[in-house]
Amino acid sequence: MSRYRVGIDIGGTFTDFVLVDEQEGRIHLGKRLTTHADYLDAVMNGFDELLTKAGITAADVDGVVHGTTLVTNTVIERKGARTALLTTEGARDVVEIGTELRYDIYDLGIVRVEPLVPRHLRLEVPGRLAYNGAELAPLRLDGLPALVAAMRAESITAVAISLLHSYVNPRHEVALGEALQRLFPEAEITLSSTLVPEIREFERTSTAIVNAYVQPMVSRYLRAMERQLAERGTSGPLHLMLSGGGLASVAEAVAAPVQLIESGPAGGAIAACFYGRNAGVMDMVSFDMGGTTAKMCLINGGSPARTHTFEAARVHRFKKGSGIPLRVPVIDMIEIGAGGGSIARVDSMGLLKVGPESAGSSPGPACYGLGGERPTVTDADVALGYLDPGFFLGGGMQLDRAAAERAIATHVAGPLKISITQAAAGIQEIVNENMATATRLYVSESGRDLRRYAMLAFGGAGPVHAYRLAQILGLKKLICPYAAGTASALGFLVAPLTVEQVRSYVAQIDKLDWSRLSALFDEMEAHAVASLGSMGVARDEIDFVRSADLRFSGQGYEVEVGLPEGVLDFTRAEDIRAAFIVVYKQLFERAPEGLPLEGLSWRLVATGRRPTLALDFRGEKGDLAKAKKGTRKVYFHRERDYFEAPVYDRYRLAPGDVLSGPAVFEERESTVVAGPGSRIEVDASLNLIISLP
Repeated sequence: MSRYRVGIDIGGTFTDFVLVDEQEGRIHLGKRLTTHADYLDAVMNGFDELLTKAGITAADVDGVVHGTTLVTNTVIERKGARTALLTTEGARDVVEIGTELRYDIYDLGIVRVEPLVPRHLRLEVPGRLAYNGAELAPLRLDGLPALVAAMRAESITAVAISLLHSYVNPRHEVALGEALQRLFPEAEITLSSTLVPEIREFERTSTAIVNAYVQPMVSRYLRAMERQLAERGTSGPLHLMLSGGGLASVAEAVAAPVQLIESGPAGGAIAACFYGRNAGVMDMVSFDMGGTTAKMCLINGGSPARTHTFEAARVHRFKKGSGIPLRVPVIDMIEIGAGGGSIARVDSMGLLKVGPESAGSSPGPACYGLGGERPTVTDADVALGYLDPGFFLGGGMQLDRAAAERAIATHVAGPLKISITQAAAGIQEIVNENMATATRLYVSESGRDLRRYAMLAFGGAGPVHAYRLAQILGLKKLICPYAAGTASALGFLVAPLTVEQVRSYVAQIDKLDWSRLSALFDEMEAHAVASLGSMGVARDEIDFVRSADLRFSGQGYEVEVGLPEGVLDFTRAEDIRAAFIVVYKQLFERAPEGLPLEGLSWRLVATGRRPTLALDFRGEKGDLAKAKKGTRKVYFHRERDYFEAPVYDRYRLAPGDVLSGPAVFEERESTVVAGPGSRIEVDASLNLIISLP
């Protein structure tokens, strides 16, 4: 049985570390500033520091789970491999034509995202398949040597292959890939029919391009990390957190690195489910606020919402439709530019704005003393008494309150002719209101009633802002888990090994070839069993969940619906329709009657046994009398005033302790702030359960 496992999460500002002793139930935490020039610098130095703190060696570590922003940053910063696209003759402009939709219909000067592959590197190959996979024109490879010569002349190191309708019949794409591999063996090659065998040419092609674009860099990074762990003597495997909430081996991640695009945030959502189960709460809005962004995820019945669409490298980061569309499994969440490093400014209209630009870890907020001069959310938190400058990261990093107040005075209070307190409160309130507005929209689009949810807050800045956010949203219960500042890294350690498969087969439900559908699911199941088996998961440990993308015939969009268990044949058609109607009404309130139902894509999620952690978070013996560290003045927005709030050492609280707000609870990686009139109870897992008045 494994004993020690480590989770490592690279964020925009901090890299977080969690080491779990699964025999003793003990947990050790670490946090370092992210080193953007070389991510492995912070990763490996933090790993060594964590092991030293725990008093163990790398040989004692049975496994490492990693989540990284490398894929996202590579696409955003356009630092990937020089990539070419091979596509069907006449189809090279698919990635520029896109869906022909404008993400902002009122912007006459709209700027579209530039394709990662310029037009002269999108190369055409003769041959054509029909929509149903029938061959209209044979694939011709006689011109391939000339194309390879042209690619070599352009220093191409990665190639995406995406031929029309290859999701139905991959024969042409496979033949082209094999021929290219023989002629151009030094290049990384991505086949769209292997990566995402799914309808919609634009999304499938752009996904293949992004995968090829990041593959060489991700491969180098993961192999280097694997090598450095081995050099230290780590005995267990390295696994990667997938955007859909599961884990994959290094080999799987290198083959399909696009699936790592949201690996860090996915870990946070999985951690929220873990914490929620411990607290006995299954319906939550998870709120993850770090140094760069804030993310919300809707959790129903203990599971996060999932989707299969994502946008990378948006021209306008928070405008849907302005980025590169991807078809990958991801945990469905919203992201807004509201992190601790979000910069406050007064615009040309004399209005206070906060974010989305972030100070990140370099130069960081003004209070970090690392060269940042512009005021950020963290500076406002310090100025209002939410954070203790002497106890940031448990005292490992001293904050400069005077520098925070100078930055606020120079860039906000002075231009607006208001006090520093008013300016800091304004910065906080704008961020909180922005997050509340985004949360309301996100929940309403899901067809859910926000009032029936609790909020679970984590991330370094999440518990600092969660009370006010819950207050604005009208929520009555707030859960702040222990070790909230490194929750995403902990989430990696409770995520199961997972393989997700999809096949497109477009047909009306009452005209389905059920034997063909069964063959598709058998094919997906065999692939999943083989993949999980290579990672040590036995067949009887795998759970399978089937679903389908369905719509009324003639509609342009579809919704994902769970499929019934057991054999799928014509006798299940009405069950599938009934399930679809339930989901459709939840989203749109009503459903038309008598229209034929159509299936597009069929999905299978194969999940290995979920790890179980019985953690004993207590490092100190609980003693409420000794837990009080003192008091400090903290500003609260509803009361528009400072209160003398007791400050508690969270490590000295014990299950069953009950306190009243206002109160501040400090731990090394985060701080919880509860307002006047609130009731705070410590549960058996040392979660703070805050009831709002």
